Amino acid sequence: MQTTIKQVTPVEYDLEIRATADDLAPDLNRVLRQQRTRTNLKGFRKGHVPLSVVKKLYGKALAYGVAEKSIQETYESSVLETEEHEVLGRPKITTLDYELDGDLFAVIRFGVRPDFELADTTGQTISRLAHEVTDEDVAEELDRLREGKATTPVKEGPVEAEDVVVVDLQLLDESGLPVVGSREEEITYHLADERVKEPFRAALLGRSAEDEVVVSMPADAASESSDGGGEDSRYQVTIREVRAHVLPEVDDDFVKELSDGRIETVDAFRDEVQKQLEDAWSTRSRELFESTIVERMLEINPVDVPETVVDLYLDSFLEDFRRQTKERTGEDLPDEFDDEDFRGRYRDEAERQGRWMLIRDHVLKQNEIEVTDEDREAFFAKTAGDGNVDASFLKQYYDSVPGLADRLQQRLTSEKVFAFLGDQFEVVDKDRDALEAERKEKVEAEIKAREEAESMDDDAESKSWWRRPLDRVRNQLKKPR
Repeated sequence: MQTTIKQVTPVEYDLEIRATADDLAPDLNRVLRQQRTRTNLKGFRKGHVPLSVVKKLYGKALAYGVAEKSIQETYESSVLETEEHEVLGRPKITTLDYELDGDLFAVIRFGVRPDFELADTTGQTISRLAHEVTDEDVAEELDRLREGKATTPVKEGPVEAEDVVVVDLQLLDESGLPVVGSREEEITYHLADERVKEPFRAALLGRSAEDEVVVSMPADAASESSDGGGEDSRYQVTIREVRAHVLPEVDDDFVKELSDGRIETVDAFRDEVQKQLEDAWSTRSRELFESTIVERMLEINPVDVPETVVDLYLDSFLEDFRRQTKERTGEDLPDEFDDEDFRGRYRDEAERQGRWMLIRDHVLKQNEIEVTDEDREAFFAKTAGDGNVDASFLKQYYDSVPGLADRLQQRLTSEKVFAFLGDQFEVVDKDRDALEAERKEKVEAEIKAREEAESMDDDAESKSWWRRPLDRVRNQLKKPR
């Protein structure tokens, strides 16, 4: 048996395997004899069927089994056991040329971890969201909580801007006649809700219960009840009820109800709301900062990703989609579901995640970053303090639930990686408006660059049709997970 390893890309190799019929004959004869002992055939005693008959009946299938076993063993001895290559993902047989009693030629493609150095980040800046929670933020949050406890008693008199209306909607055709099957009844609208369209709000103000009014909704302002067409829609609106929208007062009784008696005064409740908002903004800032770090590291480190790694991520995406579909609908994916189309649509995301994995692993190895027992103990102590539980109980819980300790290990590892990378950049704190403007500018620049690149591709295609690119970059604005 002869083997040759050839590099086909910076991160992929082909293992070529050649074996003669004589090389495979001993293993093939052995499995044929084993099959003979199990074969029952009319006219012969069990185990005494002529070997030539067994070969005629089962030889082709058995030969393929011998070939696959030989290929697997050769791959293990020629690639895995030598440790010359750090293999990533599952190898793939790209060529298999073999017939019973013939020679074997096979090619196995396998991916390897790329050898690279991280780009220098000296002088590079990244932005971080900085937001100080104000009294106005706290007041807005209290208003939101009051909205959740609002009451809507029926009222007499005309509709006012803050009222709630219960209406029937009937779509009308161009001549003003009702469209059959396009009637909705007892739909509730809070007119102060910003999602309510202005033409609808204006038509109802000053009206009373049992009034009917025709509302014309321009195509660009049509409500969710419209037929979705590109033309104006007209509705006959029947007001069934007019209700007041009454917000509760923020007093001690209100905060006791909201906190299930845990908080007794308004001042203490405001302090609690302030803390929760600060925690929420801190979490948002951290997540955006980590996303920014990932984006920048991907941008400055164009690391080659083996197809075997991309396939692993695509397999994971597909499995998650199958599971989520099963949980949501109670059914498996339909037979006509196109796996290849799914994999094609998510390939860019799989490659991005694979590239980030390689970069992250490189950071860990190069800087000897590890999660220590002290890190875990600190996590349990902090979590116990936040939740008023015992740290030792938390530790026992994480150790007892399958997979939980591994997830904690990954979480703490990621925190250390982002902390390390964050220190490699010059960090500029920006408020929400400045950060949103920066991200908008970046997205617009990326869109423009993509359009220019596609324009150049189209121009090149028109002049040199035989040089058409095999693949176009898709989903440029997707964020890595």
